[in-house]
Amino acid sequence: MRTRFISEIQQKIKNSYYSMYGDVLLSSSRIGELLDESADKYGDQTAFISMHQNLSKNYSEFRNEADRLASGFISLGLRRGDRIAICSPNHYEWPLTQFAAAKAGLILVNLNPAFQQKELIFCLNKANCKALVISDVFKTQDYYKMLLQIAPDLPENKSEIFQSNILPDLERIIIISDNKKNGILNFKDVLNNGNKESSTILAETEKSIQFDDPVNIQFTSGTTGEPKGVVLSHHNLVNNALLGGRRYGYNLMKHIVCCHLPLFHSFGCVHISLSTVFFQGTCVFPSAGFDAVLSLQAIEKHKCSIIFGTPTMYVDLINNYKSGEFNITSLNRGILGGAAAPPSLVEDIKKVLKVPNIQVGYGATETSPAVACNKLTDDFENVAKAIMQPIEYVETKVINDKGQIVPVNSKGELCVRGHNVFMGYWEKEEGIKAIPDKLRWFHSGDLAVMNEYGYIKIVGRIKDIIIRGGENIYPLEVESFISTHPAVLEVHICSVPDERMGEEACAWINLKKNMNLNEEEVKQFCKGQISHFKIPKYIMFVKDFPKTHSGKIKKFEMSRISAEKLNL
Repeated sequence: MRTRFISEIQQKIKNSYYSMYGDVLLSSSRIGELLDESADKYGDQTAFISMHQNLSKNYSEFRNEADRLASGFISLGLRRGDRIAICSPNHYEWPLTQFAAAKAGLILVNLNPAFQQKELIFCLNKANCKALVISDVFKTQDYYKMLLQIAPDLPENKSEIFQSNILPDLERIIIISDNKKNGILNFKDVLNNGNKESSTILAETEKSIQFDDPVNIQFTSGTTGEPKGVVLSHHNLVNNALLGGRRYGYNLMKHIVCCHLPLFHSFGCVHISLSTVFFQGTCVFPSAGFDAVLSLQAIEKHKCSIIFGTPTMYVDLINNYKSGEFNITSLNRGILGGAAAPPSLVEDIKKVLKVPNIQVGYGATETSPAVACNKLTDDFENVAKAIMQPIEYVETKVINDKGQIVPVNSKGELCVRGHNVFMGYWEKEEGIKAIPDKLRWFHSGDLAVMNEYGYIKIVGRIKDIIIRGGENIYPLEVESFISTHPAVLEVHICSVPDERMGEEACAWINLKKNMNLNEEEVKQFCKGQISHFKIPKYIMFVKDFPKTHSGKIKKFEMSRISAEKLNL
């Protein structure tokens, strides 16, 4: 067996297709079983710490409350296959609901706590949600007031069964609050609402759940239209948690995770919440929403060994670390994902934050989410350039616009097939709508290059390509170069219309504090370093970028704003 693995590692490929081998079996466990097994073995070990809620739970306590909450859900009339939504920042109640819903056979629907009324209604109706777990307040959001706008007579409702023509499927609203709100249930009440009958149904349900059953619906960011409800199974999420966790080395060390990634996002709820429980680690919530200073304090206080983050989060961590006094020497690993990161940022994480092991990952909501991630043994050059190896038992291929596999080291669309590919999109009338490719390939929409060893590098989005006078400009390539300028903090490039060329590139640049740069200096920096047609014709200096709720850059919005400001 060892000889076979070695020969596969050495074998070079000619075409851009690769099937990643593995040395651990895929799991047939359901999400509820992960918790039961960890609680049985490590009941006294701390599972979750929520600093802003001043609470800590060990695995025995967490399992006990998850069982009670699952029984409480069933006592409300919720049954296997029903959708229950959660709209909350990073509270302890989030993972508690996640595991309780899975045990009760429910399908958890992740909602962004930044949603406004219109977005909340759309997603609840799209997934035919029967129940909603919601926070009371978060930042400027007052969720009860939002509910009153949807159902003004809510305070007069004595039955606690929600009724609204705007949300016809919704029957129960459960609020995470110490204060009683008229017309809806309190989370703590539901936690204590189980009875003998509901507990019996729970036990029967847990036995009947299959690993291919749907367990989660996550909404895509909706950068090109209405968000789609991505349906994921126990098998999808459990194995992504297993293989992602092993890739991060969870199986090699006791890990304490500083979790400032939002749990509504697949990155947070799979690779932190599920993976932590799978490998009996500890998950620390520094704050309800990301706050770099509170995260640094949490790392110091609880001696966190691993952090996850988007590029923007790491930029904030670095800036605040420089200006404060924090002891974060306990950090052993930093995982970077959610968006493309320039090599200079990866180097800063290593040099400034002094994180010895850095890994860059790539994935999508439709792939549970991980597709590829650097190994701990990878050369740092590969990490900095985001050249990643696919996770185990996942097939990847790169194709041209005719659907044909391209030779290695050629650009094309990345396609993914395997245990991580989602079940389909949820449609209001028909439930799960199967994925479009009859051969089960997920077409990512991302441009990638695969090398002769099967490693992939994402080089842009197909829809982001700028075609200037017949020449293709890949924004990510230009962004990566401009970001090496010492004055540049963040840069993103979009297309703008041009009468002669069809399209031109426009660069939005956010400068580092106390640094100066002008348009001509940017162009001179590029001259002779990248092809002349790739040098942005327009340069705009900004403080922020239009983003989706999950932090992705809205390139189409950048293009619209740029065209307006430039009178194009």
